[in-house]
Amino acid sequence: MQLDLKPNFYLLDKPKTWTSQDLCTKLKKNYKFKKVGHSGTLDPNADGLMLLATNGYTKLFDYIPHTNKAYKVTAILGYSSPTLDVDSELTFHESIDAKNFSHDIKKFLTNLIGESIQTPPIYSAVKVKGKRLYKYARKAEEVDIPTRTIKVDKTELTSLEDNKVTFEITVSKGTYIRSIVEDLGEFLNTKAVVESLTRTAIGNLKINHEKLNKNIQNMDYETNLHKLDWREVIDLPIVELDQDMIDVIKNGQLLSNDIFMNKEKYILSINNDISAIYKPFNENNFKPDKVLI
Repeated sequence: MQLDLKPNFYLLDKPKTWTSQDLCTKLKKNYKFKKVGHSGTLDPNADGLMLLATNGYTKLFDYIPHTNKAYKVTAILGYSSPTLDVDSELTFHESIDAKNFSHDIKKFLTNLIGESIQTPPIYSAVKVKGKRLYKYARKAEEVDIPTRTIKVDKTELTSLEDNKVTFEITVSKGTYIRSIVEDLGEFLNTKAVVESLTRTAIGNLKINHEKLNKNIQNMDYETNLHKLDWREVIDLPIVELDQDMIDVIKNGQLLSNDIFMNKEKYILSINNDISAIYKPFNENNFKPDKVLI
């Protein structure tokens, strides 16, 4: 039986059709956590890795340095849909043999590498004037969609079969793969939608991680929940403190520079748990940036 309700990080394999919030709700309800959050939304049509935090560790997502995501993507050429994937009604435009476009597809994927400006899909969770874009879409309301800068680190074409293109891609946080697939269709002078999307990595955390929690649909309170070592998630220098420092940290008191080696943010750990993040304040002291106890 799962009894460890201390704050932790967890790596889960999200099933298709589940929303990111469904996953958080499942954990919160089944294991009685006070709070559960995630490091980045994954479309309901997608499956694969999601990094979740519980209780106080939900405050620590901003300190995770490696937020790039890797995906395996299958796109269907010659079709369009309102949501840019197979989750909404598909419109057929033309029959296409992807192998005939092999050179152009490779060129498109190569050209993606680097920074570019992307417009998120209208069916997305991006907020504009306090409202999610998909809510504007459902009511057919006009809205100016803000663009964003994205970065693609790596692409690799893995297969071409009939009208389907399968590739792997590593992108910066906040990148929409559905928009990239839409751009692929435009590059080939046709249409394209996402058939399947699997997140295979979050930073240094991979889909084959030994602590990955699978079969989420069947998970209940009796199921053992594998937790990550927080050192795998947050890469900051660590200062280990004794138990008698708990009240000092809890009260947010300043700490002498003598405790720290360098002028950077530090994790303060007590009993192998993250108690706080401290940062330089002045020439003599560090101050709390985030307190978890």
